[in-house]
Amino acid sequence: MIVRSLRPGSVFADRYEIVDRLADGGMGQVYRAIDLPLCREVALKLVGSSAHAARFEVEAHALARLDHPGCVRIVATGHADDRQYIAMELLPGPTLSELLLAEDQLPVPRAVRIARELLRALGHAHDRGVLHRDVKPDNAILAPRGVVLIDFGLACLRDEAAITQTGMCVGSPSYLAPERLLGRPADARADLYGVGVILYEMLGGIRPFVGATPREIMRHALERPPRPLRALRDDLPPALVEIVTRALAKDPARWFETAAEMLVALDEARHDEASASSTVIHLPVALPSRRARLWSWLRYGRWRWGRV
Repeated sequence: MIVRSLRPGSVFADRYEIVDRLADGGMGQVYRAIDLPLCREVALKLVGSSAHAARFEVEAHALARLDHPGCVRIVATGHADDRQYIAMELLPGPTLSELLLAEDQLPVPRAVRIARELLRALGHAHDRGVLHRDVKPDNAILAPRGVVLIDFGLACLRDEAAITQTGMCVGSPSYLAPERLLGRPADARADLYGVGVILYEMLGGIRPFVGATPREIMRHALERPPRPLRALRDDLPPALVEIVTRALAKDPARWFETAAEMLVALDEARHDEASASSTVIHLPVALPSRRARLWSWLRYGRWRWGRV
């Protein structure tokens, strides 16, 4: 099936005026469009072919379950001109990927705040039975209301059969958990693994697993540990380094079980760092000499601390 692109100025489904194309994906295109009846801009995602129709339905159902500031909001779904579509809110702001290209290593408080907002959004999604399965900087918008997860195109509904077949690896290898790289079924912990990769990248300035090809990246992620964060940056609190190390462990038994558990660990690490930085060292104060005290009595008739 040849997927035709929509021209700027054309109207889709008698409702959406196309402004420009925002992105191309394996399953379709995303356009900036104007919702004519409501006079507002939206992100209009169109399915690429009938082969992706089932996946598109899952994405629509996943978005319909979500109601959280950290998750992109769905506006409408439908079928027109032999194509399925999802209209979503159009979010202002750069992606986290663009921020990392511009700023390299982020300050610790900012990196932790971004990670916490991602975890809150994922916690909501997991509670609603939605696994994102493609957590990466490209899919996080730094919007005015905070970090917002977008692109649920690979999402899986926990209470329904997964569309991805066993043995298939779908997603970005740099951010996929080992279970996903091996094509095995994965649970919500795989999303948290993605947050661990992002946190490492925000703090260290590089991705933990690198390679010239996707296969090399996969081999690195499966067989070798990442470069120690302390070798990249020496101002990181030990508790924060331990959180990242645990999140990226090869053994799934070490992973955080829930987003809430990882959030608690980040909060405790932040509290420990704040306590350490606010510790006041009291130096001994030299008391006035006996001669100074006598002179004060003679001059003022009484003792006045600090006026000798």
